[in-house]
Amino acid sequence: MNRRIAMSFAALALAFPLPAFAQAGATDMRAQIEKMDRAWQTAYNAGDAAAVAALYTEDGKVMAPGNATVSGRTAIQAFFAKDLTGGAKNALTLEEVFGGGDFAIEVGSFVATGADGAHLDHGMFTTVYKKVGGEWKIYRDTWNSSMAH
Repeated sequence: MNRRIAMSFAALALAFPLPAFAQAGATDMRAQIEKMDRAWQTAYNAGDAAAVAALYTEDGKVMAPGNATVSGRTAIQAFFAKDLTGGAKNALTLEEVFGGGDFAIEVGSFVATGADGAHLDHGMFTTVYKKVGGEWKIYRDTWNSSMAH
């Protein structure tokens, strides 16, 4: 009986570091995705479609409301080049990040304003990230408006 109790305590002791390790990994993933959000927002708000597209995988997809799915980095750059002609700005807010291995999923919200600062849109987005060459890249990107149309 004492051996079972000792084994139980040993197993319990070994289990305690795992949640701390998992939390550290989740914190690191969140920090990396926050960095990607800042890079996307900076490039978009600067009107730099090439820099926005560079954040996507070569086989990335953008699934924007009211548009056909855009596939591939070159097409994504063309999509954002057209989108950026109006001078809109976006502010992103990360709500949650989860995943593991080579994939992470982000859920967040956005507010879009015009060049004059007028409110254009707001809503939610979901972005799937994929690790490519040790770096996170946007693999799938979609969003929706929360405004009544």
